[in-house]
Amino acid sequence: MLRIIFEITYLLTIIYLCKLYHKLFVNVVRLRRETKKSIGFIDKRLERAIRAHANFCETVPFIILLSFILYFNNLLYFALPVAVILAIGRTIHSRAISDLNEKIEDRRIGMRLTIYSMILAVIGIFYYISQLIYFLFKKTSVTTFLPQYFYSIVGL
Repeated sequence: MLRIIFEITYLLTIIYLCKLYHKLFVNVVRLRRETKKSIGFIDKRLERAIRAHANFCETVPFIILLSFILYFNNLLYFALPVAVILAIGRTIHSRAISDLNEKIEDRRIGMRLTIYSMILAVIGIFYYISQLIYFLFKKTSVTTFLPQYFYSIVGL
């Protein structure tokens, strides 16, 4: 039951990140139409909208890829916090950077949460690698001395 709740929460968080990306994209398009500027920027609102969208595009896909690696290797207890922390961090950061009266502390909090989610994803991948190594050595080691094993060695 808990696994199902984790999976649903994880997938809803990924959908939320997609919606946030779409919102940032639409905001840039809307401001470009208002300013009639197809490349570059004229005013600060458009510049901030472009940077909010670009910052999202620069960080989120890589961290989502790391969380997918965790998710598809049944490490939901790592993948879910990575996605939730990333969603919270990117929401705070995009709101702070889009505002003309930017609160720099909110922007820093958003960046920190983004970095924390990436660090947690890397820790989860190292945990998965350690599991692979452990089970590799456990599989190849002989835990009991059976007569059949002895006979196969001596050639009887």
